[in-house]
Amino acid sequence: MSTLALKTTTSPQKLLGVLTTGHLINDFYNVTLPFLLPTLIATFHLNFFQAGILAIATSLFSGLLQPVVGYAADRSGRRKAVILCGFLAFSLGLVAAGFATSYIMLVAAFFIFGLGKSTFHAQSTNFITRAFLTSKGRAMGIHGIGGSIGNFSAPIIVTSLIVAFTWQEALFLMAIPGVVMVIFLGVALPIHSGHQKEKTRLKIPRKLILLAINFGLILMFYEGFLVFLPTFLMEQGSSLSQAGFITAFMFFVGFLAQPVGGYIYDRLGGRYLFAISSLLAAVSLLLLTSGWDLPAILFIALVGASATATFPVALTMGSEIADGANVGLSVGMVFGVASMLASVTPAMTGYVADLFDMQTAFRLLTVLAVAAFGLSFFMPGKHN
Repeated sequence: MSTLALKTTTSPQKLLGVLTTGHLINDFYNVTLPFLLPTLIATFHLNFFQAGILAIATSLFSGLLQPVVGYAADRSGRRKAVILCGFLAFSLGLVAAGFATSYIMLVAAFFIFGLGKSTFHAQSTNFITRAFLTSKGRAMGIHGIGGSIGNFSAPIIVTSLIVAFTWQEALFLMAIPGVVMVIFLGVALPIHSGHQKEKTRLKIPRKLILLAINFGLILMFYEGFLVFLPTFLMEQGSSLSQAGFITAFMFFVGFLAQPVGGYIYDRLGGRYLFAISSLLAAVSLLLLTSGWDLPAILFIALVGASATATFPVALTMGSEIADGANVGLSVGMVFGVASMLASVTPAMTGYVADLFDMQTAFRLLTVLAVAAFGLSFFMPGKHN
């Protein structure tokens, strides 16, 4: 048996199902804050800068932690424990936020919440890529579907809970899935994957840096677009409910695009997937803002599909570049660098929109996608 093969009695298919479920809950938590902010701003009398600090406490802090947590998991071999601690941090952070009576307590609570965001992706990628040695891209595409469902469901569930209960009760209820996942994954996940400990030197290959930057450019493009998409649509005459439907449809198309991206990666490699995706994203956004007499939802769907198709592949490529050593560090670095870069894009997009308009801001976002297109040709080829 290859030393990279998953050493567990859990079948690869069952493992993939378990981790896809975990990905759903993880990514549900990852997008909850934007839907909590209006209530938190009103309750704690926050200005927008203070609200932005809450976002930084989760996204930027999470990005900084991901390579550190990944490296620690590689050294200790306790990847399952790292995943469980992440879901526990999500739940503890939400409960702490529910009990917060001051802004400082709220920031501290979301720092705890941010710890949860730093643990799952690198470790789940490690489990999956060791279990699916010949079809990693396709398996990671299926895994990505869980994340897409989590993203799609979060706006509906979070806003419904806040309307039906007090915001504190909503936070307490939202903490329950994290506790359930600790129990579920604690039973279902194998204790370790492949090498229990990877005592290798801390080494960051050049191609890993290229991957992290390229994925970071795509994620910057996508986050800047996603955060202001409803605002843009309402400026164009859509109602709030129509804007919500269109955004949900984009999430659904992204849901379908991720396994397609995995298939393209298995067939052609990451270089061509990133090139195709980034170019299609840039062209689609330019067409969306150019006033073409075609349904806007078509271009929006293409932007979402082309960007999200790269998400599971970026994680897979990070694990392959590691080649069995420091997988957690490698994947954590890719996702961590990308998350840190993307955390600043919404503020930059909003600043440009304040100076000019949202169409101009969106057009400038295409520069990021074009840069990713150019950089993609310096990336590794097929499974290289």
